[in-house]
Amino acid sequence: MSRLDSKPQIGKLASDLGLKRSDKPVSEIVDYVRRRVGKVVKSYKCGNLADLLDAAAHDAKTGFREVRCDADLDQIIEEFVPQGETIFANLRNELRYQDYAITLKRQHAAKFDLPFVSIIDCRGQKVFASYFTKWHELAHLFTLTPQMRLMFRRTHAASVLDPEESLMDVIAGEMAFWPAFLKADHDQEISFELIDRIRREFCPQASFQSSLIGIVKALPIPCILLTAQLSLKKDQKLGVAEMRFSNCPAAAPLLRAVHVSVNRAAREEDILMHAHWRVPELSVIYRSFEQGANLEAVENLDWWTTSDGSQLHSCKVLVKAKYSPESVTALVIPQL
Repeated sequence: MSRLDSKPQIGKLASDLGLKRSDKPVSEIVDYVRRRVGKVVKSYKCGNLADLLDAAAHDAKTGFREVRCDADLDQIIEEFVPQGETIFANLRNELRYQDYAITLKRQHAAKFDLPFVSIIDCRGQKVFASYFTKWHELAHLFTLTPQMRLMFRRTHAASVLDPEESLMDVIAGEMAFWPAFLKADHDQEISFELIDRIRREFCPQASFQSSLIGIVKALPIPCILLTAQLSLKKDQKLGVAEMRFSNCPAAAPLLRAVHVSVNRAAREEDILMHAHWRVPELSVIYRSFEQGANLEAVENLDWWTTSDGSQLHSCKVLVKAKYSPESVTALVIPQL
């Protein structure tokens, strides 16, 4: 169950959308949007991710406006405020450092004008998130109900995200890399190079990290993506403050899978991996971290164990580990 499933706002949104009552409202909402995007693919005869983004925006009745410099923002304000759209006058304050986009509803749109405008901040490093940000705004529009506000934004700082914004990120991640348009089949070997080629071909503005997560999720081939870093267990983190005022030695951080993403194809094969488990010293992931090198090897998931005796099911996997300072990103590919 997702941590968002227990949030009242998420349950209310599912109810407002007319979805069936469930203890997993996040999955219900994501499936709801997936069905709508699937209809967009067919109705607009989309052939690639770029076509789909344009078609989805039209279906959601919004137009994207990219802001690549302050002058672009001024131009948008000067265009809409004279038309009576006074809400645009405050755009300079609305797009702050932590905000990547904002969607506004026009109050005086002409008969054939789109009722929404999605302003995407592409200034500086934000340009690398612009593709994902556009899908975040579309996620808001695809889940818009009469009970919801008619202005929303994408906020970068995770600490200030409310549950609704977090859910929109989940939806965006699922929709931005539509599986039918990813040129990967069972005869191709999954690799970081393959994923980067897909990114450069279909969404070159997307950052490699966001593409990595989204493409792995969408691949029709079972795959697990994980990031390993030195980290304490959850209960050890909670006890750190107490240890400061005692004579007890602090626990040493171990190399752990701090972020784990198991794609749908892997879950359908009952292949799992859990976040926060320590990386086995036998694994090439461990050696990659120790040596500061990119490595790969064939392993078995049953090497992964916990101190209480838990163990992953036996499954032969090809592991490709990519080293970066202070962490290792790994593709774990079941050999079925």
